[in-house]
Amino acid sequence: MPSFREILTASDADLVKHFYRLKPSADSDFIKKINAAAAQLGLNHSQLVCALGFNKNIRDLTDILSVVGFTSYKLLTYRRNELFSTDAYKQLGIDNVVDIYSEHLEDPDILAILRELMVPRLQHIEQKLLNDEETSFVISYKMEIHSIYAGGIATEEFATARIESPIGELRLMVDELQMMIDEEVVPPGNLFFSDYLLPAEKCILIELGKVDASMIRNRLENTEISEDERQMLEDHV
Repeated sequence: MPSFREILTASDADLVKHFYRLKPSADSDFIKKINAAAAQLGLNHSQLVCALGFNKNIRDLTDILSVVGFTSYKLLTYRRNELFSTDAYKQLGIDNVVDIYSEHLEDPDILAILRELMVPRLQHIEQKLLNDEETSFVISYKMEIHSIYAGGIATEEFATARIESPIGELRLMVDELQMMIDEEVVPPGNLFFSDYLLPAEKCILIELGKVDASMIRNRLENTEISEDERQMLEDHV
């Protein structure tokens, strides 16, 4: 049976090979139809929908869509978007998620939709992280964030929104600032003079040599900075 990645990356000819023997379910419920197709392939519901939905070659293969349970490609994308945005490493394991991000360069339309979907997806996961800091969950989250930056999916707009959101402790937990620097998504100077970065994150910038003494003195002239940041900066003058 084909793996998640094999379906995700299959050519149109290979997709036909993977699906031509599938027996379509006679059930009228499209969820049950998808489940029946997924079971025959050894996948779960979300894996099948997302592997097919993020494959750039599925758009015109209406026979396969029908066997799986969809009457159109648009309906597949609706279901794909819903599942990808709300799954928190339940049916889609982190390996599946990393595979999806790694394939984005194959199609500009998929890249665009990933950039749109990853925002609500991460917000959903981060809300769960507030209540569950289980090690495996945190590791999966860190791997996903790393895939977004290392894969070239993160834009400066995305990173800036991440900086301005109240997730500073999560950024620290997964070394996200380091990822922004390594991939040159946001200039270090912009990061340092941001009013949203935690003092601990600015300390990292200084210790990495991304900030010089004149920048620190300049920042200290800002009377609006917090006392914690001021003390940290004065320690590095």
